[in-house]
Amino acid sequence: MKIVCMIPARIGSKRVKKKNLRLINSKPLISYIIETVKKTNCFDEIYLNSDSNIFKKIADKYSIKFYERDKKFASDSSTNDDFANDFIKNIKADILIQILPTSPFLTKEEIISFYKVMIKKKFDTLISVENKQIACIFKSKPVNFNKLIPNPPSQNMIPVQAYATAMMGWKCSKFLKNIKKFKSAYHGGNGKTGYFPLKGLSTIDIDTEADFQLVKRIMLANRKKNIFKKKNFM
Repeated sequence: MKIVCMIPARIGSKRVKKKNLRLINSKPLISYIIETVKKTNCFDEIYLNSDSNIFKKIADKYSIKFYERDKKFASDSSTNDDFANDFIKNIKADILIQILPTSPFLTKEEIISFYKVMIKKKFDTLISVENKQIACIFKSKPVNFNKLIPNPPSQNMIPVQAYATAMMGWKCSKFLKNIKKFKSAYHGGNGKTGYFPLKGLSTIDIDTEADFQLVKRIMLANRKKNIFKKKNFM
C-alpha cells in the first residue's frame, strides 16, 4: 500500500496575500508543516502541490517532491475537489493524506495518529474536526439541546463537530469513483467516512490577517520561552 502526503499551496491566496511564503521567525509559514510532516516518517512520498515554481525551491530545499498544479486548478473558482482529483489522477497512490500549511501547530503525534486511524479503521475518507461543547442552532432549530429542559453545564453538553480541515484523508480509488458519480468527493461521498478530533492550537487555520498575526505572536512567544529555558539550563 502506497500512502502519499500532499501539502497544497497556491500562490494567489486572496484574503492573506502569499500567506504560505510570509516569514515567521525568519522562516516561511509553509516550512513549519513540511518539517513536522517529515518528522513523522509515515509517508512513502511527500509532495508540495502548487501552481508556482517558487514553491519548487522550497520543496527542493526540504528534499520532498513538487507537483506543478495547472493554473486552472489554482483559480478563485477552483475547489479542493478539483486540485485533489487532478493530483490523484496523476500520482500513483492508494491513500492520499492532505495536510494544510495554514495549520502550523499540528503536531507530529497528531499526524501519526491520523495516519494510523485511516489505515486501521479502513476509512474511505477521514476528516479532522473540532469538538465544541456549545449550544448550536441550525435554521432556527436546536441542534444539541432541548429548549424545554434546563440547560446543562457546557462540559456535559453533547459536542457538535466543526470541520477543522487541517488534515483530510482519502482512499484514492473511492475518491475517483465519487468524483465520477457525484462530481464531488471532498466530504466522503457514499463511502465510509470518519472524523478525527483535534484540540487547542492544532485547530487554528489561517484564513485572515488576524489569524496570521495570532499565529505569529504565539510562535514568537514560544521562541522566547525556549530561548529563556536554554539560557537557564546552561
